[in-house]
Amino acid sequence: MLVDNFIFQLHYRWTVIFLFVCSFVITCRLVLGHSFSCVSVDGFTQEQLETYCYDHYVYTWSDQHPEFRRYQDFYPCVNLLLLIHAFNFYIPHLLWKYYDRDCIKKLTDVDLGNSHEEKRKLKLCYLANYILATQGNHKLFTGMRIFCECLNYAIALAQTLWLGFFFKATVVLKFLKWSDFQKVYFPSIGNCSITLNKVHQETVCFLPLNKLYMCMFLFIQTWYIFLTILSGIVLIYRLVLLVPSKRVAIMRFTAAWIDKETLKSLSLRLSYADWFFLTRFQRALSDIDFAQMVEKIAMLSVCKSCVGSDELNPSVSHDRRKEVSNSSGDLPIEDIMLKQCI
Repeated sequence: MLVDNFIFQLHYRWTVIFLFVCSFVITCRLVLGHSFSCVSVDGFTQEQLETYCYDHYVYTWSDQHPEFRRYQDFYPCVNLLLLIHAFNFYIPHLLWKYYDRDCIKKLTDVDLGNSHEEKRKLKLCYLANYILATQGNHKLFTGMRIFCECLNYAIALAQTLWLGFFFKATVVLKFLKWSDFQKVYFPSIGNCSITLNKVHQETVCFLPLNKLYMCMFLFIQTWYIFLTILSGIVLIYRLVLLVPSKRVAIMRFTAAWIDKETLKSLSLRLSYADWFFLTRFQRALSDIDFAQMVEKIAMLSVCKSCVGSDELNPSVSHDRRKEVSNSSGDLPIEDIMLKQCI
């Protein structure tokens, strides 16, 4: 059952998978291919020479600007960077799963849509009563979700900048043309300085992975910028929903089965946090079930005498939320079902 929104999934699922695939490709090239080699010099074995140059970094310079040296210090660390980025993108999802604990899934029940008609109505009654009984207690739920979305935005923006700084591709040099991009930032050959017995020597080293790194950098950087923009749009969307009339308009667009007057009535009765919690069920139920549940909520909110006093007690409602979060099986619905809403 899909509860998380698509943009949230882009962060913790598809981006993480893509970064792991990139890391796997690099690992295969490191293990199976030839990733680094240098022209031999006197006084060093080939293994010593390549180990020294690999550890002390290869550098390049421009013929027009020989004083400018660009060290390829990122060359040995790209794989590690991608793994760190993948973990960072997964952090908001871990925080959300730890807090949420599949609360919506437990409330709606996986087999709700295929249940007997009478049982389905009773379940929808239970959901309507639960939302009203816990009204006003969803601030932490909403705040935690929005915090995770803010974290998604911050991580996407920070790692976009980090990636540029890591590859030292944040400054466009005045003498740099697009045709020279690979030559300056991701050269296939470079120089290594060696000093032996006070004798300075220069050798040439080959960097075959740089072409792969360049392709990955351009694609990942573009993807990060795209994620940052989408995450920013989500935060703007949350701000727009602060206006009750906008909530009604958006809900009418995404749930056309619901009567407009019903939505207007609910938008005035439910707070921002309660409305946010209600919309979580929209992704967990069918369109018809969700519309019927909203109708029941509107009916019961008008006639609160239908609801038992314990269910309207905030402390009892908080205990019910804990019970749902810690439940591992079917929920005890018999004690709160109301005949009036069937």
